[in-house]
Amino acid sequence: MNLLKFYNKVPKITSASQNQSNREVIDTIAPQSDPAERTPILEYHPNHRDEIRRAYIQGGPCQPRYHDFPQSDFSKFKRRFNPIWFDEFNWLEYSVSTDAAYCLPCYLFKGESIHQGGGDVFSSKGFRNWNRKEYFKKHVGLPNSIHNKANRNCDDLMRQKQSIVAAFEKHSDQTKREYWVRLNASVDVVRILLKDLHFAVITKVKRH
Repeated sequence: MNLLKFYNKVPKITSASQNQSNREVIDTIAPQSDPAERTPILEYHPNHRDEIRRAYIQGGPCQPRYHDFPQSDFSKFKRRFNPIWFDEFNWLEYSVSTDAAYCLPCYLFKGESIHQGGGDVFSSKGFRNWNRKEYFKKHVGLPNSIHNKANRNCDDLMRQKQSIVAAFEKHSDQTKREYWVRLNASVDVVRILLKDLHFAVITKVKRH
């Protein structure tokens, strides 16, 4: 998932002080696809958060299906992340850098009550118990769970943008119609004035 396509490239920073002062701007322009390397949403400026969320939603969860997932020991048995889980849980993300699973909606709308349903694990710490797949369903929880609320927030955010775009296009069409009405009216006025002027000239010529 390459989120850089949603943003313009940023020039390189040449000093540590510049790097510190421009960190938020750089992060805003180029969000990280690896969930373990992302800046927490609440650390962004409030004016930037929704646009960053939209970029992540449009890019989709980080799901490197063809990665060579490493094995881990669980009670003398080897277990690893199974990419088939991506098909069952479309919110699921995997970090190559930490070999851990995350939840995209919960990362985007992390709140004070995120600890319910393992929200903090799936939004920032990362889940690694590959022998406990049932924790994915536990994380989703009931219809009013933190996860499902975060999911609905994602849907609402994208619908909001679509409504704004539709309203803008509607307004744009209305503006175009009004422009053509004004233009046609102006043409009619000019046509009448020219006709009157022509009539006045002809009348004056005849008198002489």
